Amino acid sequence: MTVKVSCDTPSWTIYVPVRLHLWLDAVVAAANLPPNTALTAAQLTRGKVDAFGSNAGLLTDIREATGKILRVGLAAGAPILSPQLDWPIAVHRGQKVMLTLTDPEMTIKATAVALEDGRVGDSISVQNSESQKTVRATVARDGGVEINF
Repeated sequence: MTVKVSCDTPSWTIYVPVRLHLWLDAVVAAANLPPNTALTAAQLTRGKVDAFGSNAGLLTDIREATGKILRVGLAAGAPILSPQLDWPIAVHRGQKVMLTLTDPEMTIKATAVALEDGRVGDSISVQNSESQKTVRATVARDGGVEINF
């Protein structure tokens, strides 16, 4: 960013480059963290972070990162950004899961087998144990899968 600085007497104008800072109290790594680390509160702390100096996704609450998987390695003091985090794998290939089918008027539950790994919110293939039909379902927070009609 550039700022115009001028004076009327004597008449002069210059343009000066400036850098703005917005210091926020945000979540940072308490120690060096390798990629694929399952984050715990003990590995996180709070620190001053320049909101203009880092990418979007600064976290301000340690609970937003706790229990998630860090995609990249970070040095101690580096900010934790939401795009760097993944949910842990909640459903594993071959695992039996509860398949919940819901529409506005009824709910049906059935046992299914996951055909692929999935994190909360992922759409994965599952096979109904009784009918042997394969469907796509969304991984739920409770470790099951669901389809909403």
